[in-house]
Amino acid sequence: MSMPKWSKLTIIGTLMGTCFTAGVYAQDLIQRVDAYLRNDYNIVVNGQQVKLTNPPLIYNNSSYLPVKELSTYLGAVVNWKDSNKTIYINSRISPQQPTEGNNTTYTEIVLQVPYAQYMDYLGGTYPVLTNMTDQTYYRLKDVERMGIDTQGLRKAKEKYTGDLYVSEAELQTKWKEQPQISYLMNEPVVITGETNDLKRKVIKEYIDGFRYYEINKVPYMTTPIIVDALPEENTYSYLLTENGHFYRTTLKLTKLMTTNSTMDYVVGSSSKEDIQVTKVQ
Repeated sequence: MSMPKWSKLTIIGTLMGTCFTAGVYAQDLIQRVDAYLRNDYNIVVNGQQVKLTNPPLIYNNSSYLPVKELSTYLGAVVNWKDSNKTIYINSRISPQQPTEGNNTTYTEIVLQVPYAQYMDYLGGTYPVLTNMTDQTYYRLKDVERMGIDTQGLRKAKEKYTGDLYVSEAELQTKWKEQPQISYLMNEPVVITGETNDLKRKVIKEYIDGFRYYEINKVPYMTTPIIVDALPEENTYSYLLTENGHFYRTTLKLTKLMTTNSTMDYVVGSSSKEDIQVTKVQ
């Protein structure tokens, strides 16, 4: 195997720079190697040729591929946790996994003590809605977002929202480690499916503005449970309690152009449904 001399020197120089920087902290953990970048190599994943941003690296007659980039083609998620210097590679649920049929019979549960929190699992941090009844239940779509295969587990349907849940006892047979509460993500309003920081900020400010208000001298106290981004852009489902009742509100963001020509958003409209009353009727 031959490579132009300059390519080889570039790699060595890069690795030497890395070793020099990190060697102060862990000289015995970092090793300088003689390797080659192969831009001429083709990569075929499941029969389809793909173009990686970072080319394969050849070292000691073995090929090394960028794991995070390759994982996107393999349906996996790669997480890096600096605290224990660990790379987590987590396979995702197969898209071919059977979905729940219309004739599936579920155990019925009712929202009693629902609360949303961020949980650490296999190097990643995920928003999860849980519900305490006679036992702890996790909302199904949050569990699947974590990459846990729920096929074959017994599901329960929540009476008011229609959401599916899985009990902690069932999940213990599937998860690869016990999820832990993430104390680094201590947010009073948990939002799923939205990564835009500005949109998240606007939603949180709107919710905080209606935690307590009065209409005709009647006080209303609101406690947010969770906000889920919907498929329609800038549309969200907001689950909350108000004066002891569960409500589901649809929030819609509207774009604004500020005086200094920067983008902003406001909650342009919302609709609120008392799901306890609606589902009982």
